[in-house]
Amino acid sequence: MQTILILLSVWILINVLFVVIMIPPRKPRKPDPVLTGRLAPVPINQNYPFEEQEKLLPRHVIISIAMGAFFSLTPLLIEAFESIKRFIRKRQT
Repeated sequence: MQTILILLSVWILINVLFVVIMIPPRKPRKPDPVLTGRLAPVPINQNYPFEEQEKLLPRHVIISIAMGAFFSLTPLLIEAFESIKRFIRKRQT
């Protein structure tokens, strides 16, 4: 049961990190009166530079550090949780 809860919490943490940090806020689009009624309202750019290097954004750095810290500290946190649980059981008996 504990393994299922750990996996579920990791899944929720990853989802929250991606939704909150990785996805930029949406900007409302202004309707263009010329393009109404067409199937594709967004014009397609034919001159897309395929060899352009991706930019390093601060949110990518933040999420990679957060996920690395979480995954590297998870075994230690589980061990600390187990030792606290043993200590409480020992004090109750």
